[in-house]
Amino acid sequence: MSDAFDIVAQNVLWNRLISVCEEQANALMRAAFGAIVREAGDLSAGVFNADGLMLAQAVTGTPGHVNTMAASVRAMLDRVPAETLQPGDALVTNDPWLGAGHIFDFVVVTPAFIDGRIVGYLASTSHIVDIGGRGWSAEAASVFEEGVTFPVMHLRRGQRLNEDMLAIVAANSRVPEEARGDILSLLTCNDTGVTRLRDLMGEYALEDLSGISRFIFERSAEGTRRALERAPKGTFRNRMTLDGYDAPIELCAQMVIGDGRIDVDLAGSSPVVARGINCPLNYAAAYAAFGIRALLTPEVPNNQASLDAISVTAPPGLVVSAERPSPVTARHVIGQALPDLMLGCLEQALPGEVLAESSGALWTLSLSGAGPTEFASLNVALGGMGARPGADGLSTTAFPSGVGAVPVEAAEVAAPLIYHSKEFAADTGGAGQYRGGLGQRIEIGSRIGEDLSLSAAAFERLSTGPAGRDGGQDGARGEVTITDGTRIADKGLYRIPAGERLILQTPGGGGFGDPARRDPKALARDVEHGMVSNEAAETIYQPITHGRKTS
Repeated sequence: MSDAFDIVAQNVLWNRLISVCEEQANALMRAAFGAIVREAGDLSAGVFNADGLMLAQAVTGTPGHVNTMAASVRAMLDRVPAETLQPGDALVTNDPWLGAGHIFDFVVVTPAFIDGRIVGYLASTSHIVDIGGRGWSAEAASVFEEGVTFPVMHLRRGQRLNEDMLAIVAANSRVPEEARGDILSLLTCNDTGVTRLRDLMGEYALEDLSGISRFIFERSAEGTRRALERAPKGTFRNRMTLDGYDAPIELCAQMVIGDGRIDVDLAGSSPVVARGINCPLNYAAAYAAFGIRALLTPEVPNNQASLDAISVTAPPGLVVSAERPSPVTARHVIGQALPDLMLGCLEQALPGEVLAESSGALWTLSLSGAGPTEFASLNVALGGMGARPGADGLSTTAFPSGVGAVPVEAAEVAAPLIYHSKEFAADTGGAGQYRGGLGQRIEIGSRIGEDLSLSAAAFERLSTGPAGRDGGQDGARGEVTITDGTRIADKGLYRIPAGERLILQTPGGGGFGDPARRDPKALARDVEHGMVSNEAAETIYQPITHGRKTS
């Protein structure tokens, strides 16, 4: 009875730690200046033990932030040893190879002290809209052109802010107040977490987190091992082609499923390119691991032990393992394709159990003023998720990143833009017994009649749509045009003349299973709701009349 009670008590404590992270994330969203963090949740927050190992993460957040942060804390403590830290200190960096893969993401780590001892760390990451250089574009030839990189340093010593560092941020940003405010919001977020962690430890009379660390890691390691046993042992390979910038890019993976672990080698992928779409290995590994865990271990909470069961390696110098000083601004174009690459390997191991390909890379809408009025607007456009065995794909869903979009109302308040339309794009989801999720159509123009500048750095799958699975058809490819007739065909910079509009249609998810086997009632509902056109219903699916199959 006592053992069972102890297990229950430890699980309650574990869930309380997760709630600390969630409150931390909510504090960040409330304090953030940038709409991409405040409204879309482009962030991460986590609790770490005194050894710098991740115990829990917030539900709010992205795999690219959380899974890279799991390694960032220890990497930062290697550079600023724990024994040199004092109460109130906080460390910061935006080094792409230590943090979340590009210089726009800042990681802040704050130690939690009790009775003069570090009992744990609170860490958070979020996207800063502008940090200098060429801004959000793939045009840089090296990371040195992409903005200011800060090595690991103190953001705060005791109660004294590092105003010199913040002044450098402000001096190099096109939106200095927003950039400063967003970095300080990370500090506020961690301070909230420190307070809640101390309160929790006091409530449970804990002197340290060693006991709950052992419980979390043992349970997570065992749960991960059991979950991975569902996949047969063996070696599986997959490859996929992305648009790239100047030329297509190949991604390759060899997955070895062994005893309670999975090892992935990305050798064979294309070498680094001279554009800012390269991906550091830390970010590539974060999303590759997420793709595996999303299918095989979705019930096991994310922490150091559950991540340790998966290793991702690659020779240096590839687009998935770019080294300094390769440009990496739009690294998520590569990184967010890796879950589908992993799922393609797993489909060979578990045929019929893996969802179809999804739209992949989050379409970052980076618009700025190209006329007298200066501004920078960052939003996202969402594509469709692949259909699942037994269920349609989710429409306009940011899989695998998990973020939301900035609401139209907030985006129009923050910048002189007008969203003329934002709607589901019919027929974009791949046809199948289970239909792929729909992409969306968005039409944007200047509210003040001035030229706009667009960075197309993150627009991917413009050549081919996400692949279907088990007889399902491919999702629609993405399309981007300007009303003056310009077609966006690469990841460059484009000018939208005053009076013209930008029109985007994001990719749809792949379908699953033979379209002829789709439930007629589901098809009729799709037609009624405008998700599938009458023409597509009659030519791709089984013919219907008024919601019923024709005889």
